[in-house]
Amino acid sequence: MLFMNLETLRYFQYIAKYRNITKASKYFFVSQSTLSRNIIALETELGVKLFERNNKKVDLTEAGEALYGECDMLIRHLEIVTKNVQLAGKGSAGVLKITSPGKLCYMLSVALLLIRQKYPSIKLIVESYEFNEIPSAILYGIYNVGFTYDFAFPGYEELESIPVGTDDFSLIVPSKLFKNPSKESIADIVNSLPLILPSYIEPPFMKLFIHKLQSYAGIRQINTTYVNTTESAVFDVSLGLGYSIVPASLTKAKTSDQNISYITLDDFSAKSTIIMLYKKANSSELVNSFVDIVKNLLQKKILGELIFQKG
Repeated sequence: MLFMNLETLRYFQYIAKYRNITKASKYFFVSQSTLSRNIIALETELGVKLFERNNKKVDLTEAGEALYGECDMLIRHLEIVTKNVQLAGKGSAGVLKITSPGKLCYMLSVALLLIRQKYPSIKLIVESYEFNEIPSAILYGIYNVGFTYDFAFPGYEELESIPVGTDDFSLIVPSKLFKNPSKESIADIVNSLPLILPSYIEPPFMKLFIHKLQSYAGIRQINTTYVNTTESAVFDVSLGLGYSIVPASLTKAKTSDQNISYITLDDFSAKSTIIMLYKKANSSELVNSFVDIVKNLLQKKILGELIFQKG
C-alpha cells in the first residue's frame, strides 16, 4: 500500500521539471539533504529508481518519466481528498466540484442555480479546466462533474457521458495582422500563416476543416505547427505566430483578448457535441441530484423543441 504525501510529490515534481536539486532547495526553503531523503524514501516506497544522478545533474529514469506524467493529477487528487476530509471534520454539508473550459451550454448556469436552491448550505466549487484533461480529472476524483467536448473524451468505462448540446467552431487569428477578418480573409490567412493545433488530439472533423481551408486558399497542403495544449495554441495566435481552429464557446471566452479576432465557421458542416461526464460508480447524493437536474433540463428542452416544431 502506498503512502505518498503531498510534500514529497511536490519535491519530486519540481526536481523532475527543472532537473536541479539546488534550485528546488531554494524554492522550497529546505536543505538539499532533506530533498534527497524524501526522494530516496519515495523510490524505496515505489521500489524503483526515479532519477539518475550525475554530480549536480539529475535525469529522469523511465519510471521517473511515468510518475512525472501522472504527478500533477496525483497532487491535485491528494489536495482534494485532504480538503474534503477537513471540510467533513468541520461538519460541512457537502462539496460539489464542477469543471468546464467555459460557458459551453446554458444548462450549466441553470443547473447550478437549481442545485443551490435545493441544497443552500453546500460548498459549490466551479472551476475552469483544459477541456482535453477534464475526463482524467473526473476519473481521478479531482472534480465530480465535468463539461467538455465529445472528441476530447477517450471513452473511459468508469465514466458516464451524456450529450447536453452542440457547438460550432471558429477560426482565430491575430488581430494585429487581420483586424476585421471575414470568410473572404481565409485565403490570405491560410497562405500567410501556419495553422497551430494541439498535438494531443486530431478528431475526424479536423480533416474536413483542413480540406475546406485548402479549397479556400487554393493549395494542396496546409502549413501546420503543433503545440502541447489548446491554451498554447490560443497564446501563439495572440502573439501573431499563426491561426487556429477552436470551439466557438471557447472563442467567446477569449473575446476580451484584444490580440485575437475570430471567424465563426458555422457553414463548415461540422459541429462538436458538448457532453457531461461523471463517474458511473457514484454514491454522492449531491452528484446524483445535479445529474438529475441536467437530465430534467434536457427533457424540457427536447419537449420545447418538439412543441415549437409542431406549432
